[in-house]
Amino acid sequence: MRAKPSRRSAPRQPGFVTVIATDDAAGGSHRDGLAELLSAAPATHVRSLGGLGQFASVSIRGSAPAQVAMFLDGVPIGSSMAGLVDLADLPVDGLSRIEVHRGHVPIAFGAAAIGGAIDLVSTPDARDHDDDGHARIEAGLGSWWTRQLATELRARTGRTHWAVRAAYGGSTGAFGFYDDRGTRASSDDGITRRTGNAYDRVLAQLRLLARAGAWRIATHQLVVAKRGGVPGPGSAQARAAANDQLWSRTTVRARHDGIGRPGARLEWLLGLGLEARRFRDPLAELGVGRDDQRSVALDLYLSPRLRLPLWRDAYVTLMTDARIEAIAIDQRVERPDGSPTGDATRRRAAVGAGVELEQFAWGDRLQVVPALRVDAIASAFAVRRGQGEQDDAGRNGATAAASPRVGVRLSPWRWLALRGSAGRYFRAPSLVELFGDRGFFVGNEGLAPERGWVVDGGVTLEHEGDAGAVQGHVAGFWTRTRDLIQWIAAGTIARPENLAGARVRGLESSLAWQSPGEHWSVAINYTLLDSEDRSGAPGRDGRALPGRPRHDLFARSGFGWRFSPRGVELAPRFDYTVELVAKTQLDPSGRYVLPPRALQSLGVRLQIDRRVTIGVELRNLLDARTQTVVVPVGDRRPQPVAIADFIGYPLPGRSVWATLRIDLPHPLTRRRRSPA
Repeated sequence: MRAKPSRRSAPRQPGFVTVIATDDAAGGSHRDGLAELLSAAPATHVRSLGGLGQFASVSIRGSAPAQVAMFLDGVPIGSSMAGLVDLADLPVDGLSRIEVHRGHVPIAFGAAAIGGAIDLVSTPDARDHDDDGHARIEAGLGSWWTRQLATELRARTGRTHWAVRAAYGGSTGAFGFYDDRGTRASSDDGITRRTGNAYDRVLAQLRLLARAGAWRIATHQLVVAKRGGVPGPGSAQARAAANDQLWSRTTVRARHDGIGRPGARLEWLLGLGLEARRFRDPLAELGVGRDDQRSVALDLYLSPRLRLPLWRDAYVTLMTDARIEAIAIDQRVERPDGSPTGDATRRRAAVGAGVELEQFAWGDRLQVVPALRVDAIASAFAVRRGQGEQDDAGRNGATAAASPRVGVRLSPWRWLALRGSAGRYFRAPSLVELFGDRGFFVGNEGLAPERGWVVDGGVTLEHEGDAGAVQGHVAGFWTRTRDLIQWIAAGTIARPENLAGARVRGLESSLAWQSPGEHWSVAINYTLLDSEDRSGAPGRDGRALPGRPRHDLFARSGFGWRFSPRGVELAPRFDYTVELVAKTQLDPSGRYVLPPRALQSLGVRLQIDRRVTIGVELRNLLDARTQTVVVPVGDRRPQPVAIADFIGYPLPGRSVWATLRIDLPHPLTRRRRSPA
């Protein structure tokens, strides 16, 4: 029996693409499931503000989080309010797979993917086409009163497959952490409970897959309502600050294959995003004054795409897209006479067009993909007199840029491929980077677009045989960015700034093996990063870029088997994970460098008769809460600090999470199949 890999590459892509099946998280997934899945992908690094449900972002190959383009079924979700995508608000529930693109990025994913692209694919795959339907109930309970309850129903009506899901999740987030009181003196240090860290979230999801003649139409509707606190830094916790949000995301994808000739394809993509948010800081715990800001955002996206065969083994893709973003801000706190009100309406329209050629040769072993994309952006950011912020720098303007790129894949053998790419990318600052206000970070209206060159090359291998399935890769990469948008912390607040120049280079590798019968599995990823600030600023130039660990190692091993005592099939499985991060600099000046940290987790899962799944996961197994750092100030004494991804925002210690999942056949299906 041959093994089937759970994580695989995309063989017909010139770039480095990792495809993650979300079924891997079934039965024992944590509430930060998307962040957890992405952290297991090669060359990805997830940073969190701490605690379940709190802000989390992902970078690829040392990129800034905003340089990673995020998509839901091919539609961009870096919306006008959430330009910096929060992984905590994106559910794994209902996804069939996650595609992580590194290096070469197809033109359909835009010009802004300097770091890479992540596509969350919810469209049911071929396995779902034969599924008449089922019902699923899930419940979870864990540390700090973290809870989850979800129900899902899938069915087929004629030529339409549909799935509906409703879920609730919440947590108090009151974990204990090491509190240094914001001073270097240790006499009053101790363990403190996190406050203002609770959240409640409700999710509703509808997915449809239908056929209308030769057209295949997939629709995904996602609505999320969340109420949560904004805890602030550990040394000055906020108790009353809150950030409430309600957002909706609709995607429609219509596809027609075989138009006129084999290999031809026409696609239409439509996306609609609506978001309402209210940020409150009634006691001025986070900012310089009280805050009560309400905002409403709109994001509209449309993209037609046509793929046509040219000559032998050659195809061309023509595409264009248009996007309109708008945000209206209503500041409810009264300001001194003569001061700006804080109210503002900002709009931006973007259009892009691209052409991509795919040339195959040597029996599909050689693939060359040159592409060109051109983007134009028009902004209406200026506000009327008396509105906006103090010294508001919002301006009306327009900009355009071309993004050429090329990718090559050579497969001398079926199990081995050489890959390489080079490309130029362009990213305009998001509206949240320009004008956002979420308490712990504020926007900068004067930001300029960032531009960068990306070059990479390496080898991938993938083989399935009687000894199991083996998968691995080694790649080197180099990125040079001009006007890099970097978040700089100043006290309790972070604000984005343009760095005149930055360079990131490194090496990534992965190796995964799965035994026949899928009993044993081992996966190891390692990334070496060398980043450099080339802004020319005193005290920063030549230093490493903040938040990018020099060494990042991820390893996971698992063992499971199936047996049937008394006719009941049981399938237990054990998983062990370790994540090692070393030499992470948290501040631009290089004074705050974290020592190596290793976080371990253990998971146990039992599946009963393929219907009931019970899972228990223990995170941060050794309860690591502190690290020792040496700050080059004064006597340079070593001092303990809380483990953190962002300065001052501690991560939780040991936690436990238990889940129960029950799968049942759809009742209508059962009645339909029963004999008369």
